[in-house]
Amino acid sequence: MTAPKAWRLRTSLAWVLTAIFSVSFVAVGSVLFLVRAPQIDLETRKLLQTESADLAQGTEALLAALQTQIELIASTLALVPYSGLQAVIEHAVADTSAFQAIYQVSADGTVLRAAVNSRVGVGRRAELLGNDLSRHFLVQRVRETGAPVWSDKHHSPISGVISVAVGVPSGDSVIVGEMPLAQVLKSLRIAGGKRHARVWVIDQRGEILADDEDSARVGVANLANQPLLASLGDSAGGIGQVSFEGEVFDAAVAHSRLLDWYFVVRSPSGLKNPQIAATIEFGVAALVSSIVFGLVLSPLWATYLARPISSITERARWIAAGTTLGPWPRSRTIELNQLSADLERMAEAVRDRERALGVIFDASPVGIGLLEPASNFSFVRVNDALLQLLGYQREQLLGRNGLDLGLWCDLSVRRSLYDLLQAEGYGEVEGWLKRRDGSIVLAAISARTLVIGNRPQTIWVAKDITHIRRIEDEVRTLNAELEERVRQRTEELRFANAELAATVEQLQLARDELVRTEKLASLGSLVAGIAHELNTPIGNGVMAVTTMRARLTDFEEQTRAGVRRSDLDRLLAAVDTGTDIAVRNLGRAADLVTSFKQVAVDQASSQRRPFDLGEVAREILLTLQPVLKHRAVTVKVSIAAGIVLDSYPGPLGQVITNLIDNAVVHAFADDQKAEVAISADNSVRGRVVVEVADNGKGIATSLLPRIFDPFVTTRMGRGGTGLGLHIAHNIVVSVLGGTLAADSTPGRGTRFTIDIPLTAPVPERRDDASSAARGTTGMREQSAAWPGDGSLPAGG
Repeated sequence: MTAPKAWRLRTSLAWVLTAIFSVSFVAVGSVLFLVRAPQIDLETRKLLQTESADLAQGTEALLAALQTQIELIASTLALVPYSGLQAVIEHAVADTSAFQAIYQVSADGTVLRAAVNSRVGVGRRAELLGNDLSRHFLVQRVRETGAPVWSDKHHSPISGVISVAVGVPSGDSVIVGEMPLAQVLKSLRIAGGKRHARVWVIDQRGEILADDEDSARVGVANLANQPLLASLGDSAGGIGQVSFEGEVFDAAVAHSRLLDWYFVVRSPSGLKNPQIAATIEFGVAALVSSIVFGLVLSPLWATYLARPISSITERARWIAAGTTLGPWPRSRTIELNQLSADLERMAEAVRDRERALGVIFDASPVGIGLLEPASNFSFVRVNDALLQLLGYQREQLLGRNGLDLGLWCDLSVRRSLYDLLQAEGYGEVEGWLKRRDGSIVLAAISARTLVIGNRPQTIWVAKDITHIRRIEDEVRTLNAELEERVRQRTEELRFANAELAATVEQLQLARDELVRTEKLASLGSLVAGIAHELNTPIGNGVMAVTTMRARLTDFEEQTRAGVRRSDLDRLLAAVDTGTDIAVRNLGRAADLVTSFKQVAVDQASSQRRPFDLGEVAREILLTLQPVLKHRAVTVKVSIAAGIVLDSYPGPLGQVITNLIDNAVVHAFADDQKAEVAISADNSVRGRVVVEVADNGKGIATSLLPRIFDPFVTTRMGRGGTGLGLHIAHNIVVSVLGGTLAADSTPGRGTRFTIDIPLTAPVPERRDDASSAARGTTGMREQSAAWPGDGSLPAGG
């Protein structure tokens, strides 16, 4: 990579300062120009608009004054004697007047009186008298409008020059006053005073009437096609740009309605604007002056700034060479003084670090040596730890290398170290070194090549690891012994795990046996209850049929002796009574069988179907009547009709049965009025909350958190297995997809809350034959057929 071109500080500062002067002025000048130029343009447009408005207003005022004179003359016809009117108009056209002629035109168009300015000639008056001006356009317009009228520019019939005239009605006659156009324009220039721009006076046809820059354009040039004039219409004035003879002007236009003239005040646009051009010329002159000033001043200033910096730089070179002189130089610049002080502190800090590094180097517990690669890795500096490791004095090592000293017991280790050092810049080996007294040590040696003071040097670090390797050998022996012990203990743990697995399997079998026993016990209770319920209606039916059969036998015997009407009536009454009793009791038995069958099918199949929650609850209550009747427990079902679930009625019925049976067994004292309430709430969309509450003794606070755990019961050894609520909890969570919670206060009863969705989740299909996988799936399949355990405390 090519180094950039170097410059002396004085030259660099001179160019930098010159560039700063120039760039700063260019930047500031550009900003000022970008701001000032639009301001000048805006000011110019406002000035043009003001001057054009002044010209229009001045014209209106001048013409109004002249028109007033003619109107005064017209008004004197009724006041001054007829003979005195000529003197009035003669006075009005005196040499100092703007009028060149004033004359009165009678109703038939004849000039009755006339007065002519001496500049036109006295003889013209006589020529004018008696002329017929009935067809004169101004006279006609005055008679048509009946008001004062100004004419456009025209050739005067009196003077023959371009003139303008005003006509004023006076009874049946018309008074006309003529003025030369040049005289009117001259009066306007005097009224306008000093102007900053050029002026055009343009008539309604766009023809230039006056040009204060070039009179040759008067009557020749036409500006009717200019967009600015075309856009005015009936407006009083405007401002914009006008192109004329290859130049663009900023122009303001004002309109005089009396003569229908336009007064255009213009100024060159853009950079040709005199003020903008003057601003640019001033900026260029200032820039050139700034550059010249920078070129003259910058070398002097750069020399002044560079002198102390050069002194500081020279002192820094002396410090780098190791030479210590007096205090560092100071100057009149605070920053340079700060730099000199900082460098002085830095030099002192560098010396302190060198001393500290020397102390650390010498005090390091690890042997360190500095080698010179150029002299075959000879020692140039060593610390005390390396001298102690090798057993040499300092002067015996400096200037010599390992080959000269015979340090290496195996030269291949040395070659591998320096090969790594040459290839990668870093090497690390372990090797045996021979000390000065002939003993050997095992050392971990690492070497790295660094550039120190523009010269490559190698740092050589050696550490005695003889004792460490001896300890490592001992650790390896201990590790081998430990591995053997671990193997033995692992074998023992394997046997223990096998025994534990067998024990767990036995416990599982015992649990399954308890579940089956509980199922059989519940089944027996259910069968006994069903038999009791069916016994009464069937027995009554049998008794009725038996009675009817006895009456038929009696009737047969009576028929042998002859049938009487009274015997037949008694037979019919007996048959009617027996049939009624038999039908009612057999219907009752049929209803019971149907309910038992539905409950049995639901509990045995875990079939999913839509069902009404209230109907299922009442069917379950019907199957529990034998148990509830013997225990004197009242169960109230408060479930509104129309709560339809797409779920599993069997598992849900099993849960409710378990909860009711659990309350019947555990919740109530012998003398207590026992009540169980079943209610439902489907206010939460998509879910239903079923509550089974009792007014029993409640559950102990210490037992409440564990009531859903397996084998937790207060009747262990007295017919309770502790699986009823555990099974109910598994059914609600695994099959119905909901939650089962308990809330109880000792002495105030217990409330179980079943929160399930109206649509049960779709069960997962699994084909896992292992007992671990059957833990959940098997529980679902069995829970639908498990009867109420009645072994967990629902109320205490």
